[in-house]
Amino acid sequence: MDLSLERFFSDAVRSYNSVSQQVRSATERWASDNLYCPRCGKILTPFPTNTPVYDFYCNHLGLSYKIISDIEIDNFQLKSLKSFPYSNFPKQIIGAEYVKTFTSLVEGRFPSLFLLHYSRKMLEVSDILLIHRLSITPRSIIPRNPLSETARRSGWQGSILSLENVPQIGKIPVIRDAKVVPKRDVMHKWMNVEKVMKGTLEQRSWITDIVSIIDGFDSEFTLEDMYYFSNSLSEKHPNNKHIKDKIRQQLQILRDRGYLKFKGSGKYEKTLENY
Repeated sequence: MDLSLERFFSDAVRSYNSVSQQVRSATERWASDNLYCPRCGKILTPFPTNTPVYDFYCNHLGLSYKIISDIEIDNFQLKSLKSFPYSNFPKQIIGAEYVKTFTSLVEGRFPSLFLLHYSRKMLEVSDILLIHRLSITPRSIIPRNPLSETARRSGWQGSILSLENVPQIGKIPVIRDAKVVPKRDVMHKWMNVEKVMKGTLEQRSWITDIVSIIDGFDSEFTLEDMYYFSNSLSEKHPNNKHIKDKIRQQLQILRDRGYLKFKGSGKYEKTLENY
């Protein structure tokens, strides 16, 4: 994978006056040559210019459906940002119109995201973090204040994607500090997310909340450690009157999916890589 953006920016500067358009063109063209599907490893195909929501897709043509389960297509969106240290990825990303964004999530059409950090000075890609769509739940989509009555698009309401509400397992490094992560590692982590985070949106919301709590523990923790968060989980799920029972159920699901190991006497151990 060639991390240089020099030739793409050279073409973009000749074609566009707007810096944002130059960045969009250069990084999208780079992505077309370099980004691959984390499920099957094939180079991604770009959507036509100005396609809403989606930038790239993979239809896995030529591969056995036994390999890719019942998935026929994966869609992706590219978001490009000026680089800063990898550990300081932004906590929030500006998103599209709120209602359309939220609806796409509820209807299962929300794309996975490639967050690309670039260095304009070095003219190279510094980092790429892949956010798996299954790790994004309604709590990750935050409405912005509608535009004022005097604005050209009065009443328009944007959205914010909160990365703080995305568990670590859903954040997959593709490039880290200008070093390419081996493709096999990216694909392995992608399949881990598929195994752990599968389910309906409601089921995934519970799994996400539990896994996000576990992210804050060391490798081992206890059931009592989880019970400490009962009140905050009650606030997030006010219709559930049996929070402790639900916590135990979710821990059993995570154990069965290989994310945790039950060590007896209310003790658990993380068994999947979270980073």
